[in-house]
Amino acid sequence: MKHIGTKKIETERLILKKFQLNYAKQMFENYCSREKVTEFLTWYPHKSVNDTIDYLNYILPAYKDKSTYRWAIIWKENNEVIGCIDVINHNDHNLRAELGWVLSDDYWGKGIMPEAAKEVIKYLFDVGYVRIEAIHDVKNPKSGRVMEKVGMKHEGVLRKYNTDKTGELQDCDMWAIINPHKEF
Repeated sequence: MKHIGTKKIETERLILKKFQLNYAKQMFENYCSREKVTEFLTWYPHKSVNDTIDYLNYILPAYKDKSTYRWAIIWKENNEVIGCIDVINHNDHNLRAELGWVLSDDYWGKGIMPEAAKEVIKYLFDVGYVRIEAIHDVKNPKSGRVMEKVGMKHEGVLRKYNTDKTGELQDCDMWAIINPHKEF
């Protein structure tokens, strides 16, 4: 495992790069404040841009750690921050990383998250991870569709696995992809 930290990734339509404090307003307006976007997430919508600033002040110092992988998703067409994709959990001993993501509902259904996730998965395989996994609330099958589009396989339902924003345990679908180029 050779950690390199969050580096800029560019796709046809997207720029993925480190968050900056000046992204707060766009983040708040485009996704952090939206009930629809956060419906199945573990956090409530932000009530003000100050909540988003507080969040950024909390996460930005983590970039000093080369094992932090957290990208803002920027739509090239208008240079707006429209979401994020992060390694939300990792186990280096077992060469495993878990992805999480969120995207503005204005951009749902356009193939944006699969485009971002495919590149991030390649990046993480290059770092040395063998298994990339993701979960979603069973009541949110659209998230599973993204996981399927990036080549992940459904591995089953984890019962009462993850707490939602109200603190209630939810059943989650587990998906994963194994690095096809890694010799075992």
